[in-house]
Amino acid sequence: MTFLTRTLSAALLLGSLFVPATHTLAQTKSAAITAIVHVDIIPDYAKAQSEERAAQILRVETAATQHDSGLVSYDVLQQNDASNHYTIVETWVDEAAYARHEGSAHTVKFRQDIQEYLGSPFDSRPHHRFQ
Repeated sequence: MTFLTRTLSAALLLGSLFVPATHTLAQTKSAAITAIVHVDIIPDYAKAQSEERAAQILRVETAATQHDSGLVSYDVLQQNDASNHYTIVETWVDEAAYARHEGSAHTVKFRQDIQEYLGSPFDSRPHHRFQ
């Protein structure tokens, strides 16, 4: 084999090693996204009516989100032994739908309105299905 043939063969072999990783990344971006969002509200004993006001803000966001394109499911869970702790489990058809939701006027407003009632930083963690 000539030097040129060996070099081209090595380049093709190395190049093929990186194709699956790029393909997997593309698949992840087009796959469903599930975000787990923890919302910790200041309890009423520390700030009067904070739980009731925050619950209303959550209801408004939940209703508005139902109209977002690409939504698969959106559930707000309230912790049994700590009524001021919520977990939002939201699933979107793909990363683009999730990004549109995150940038939507109603979600931006939700994040602004809920700020004064947060007992800890807003915690949003997007996930994709493990394969």
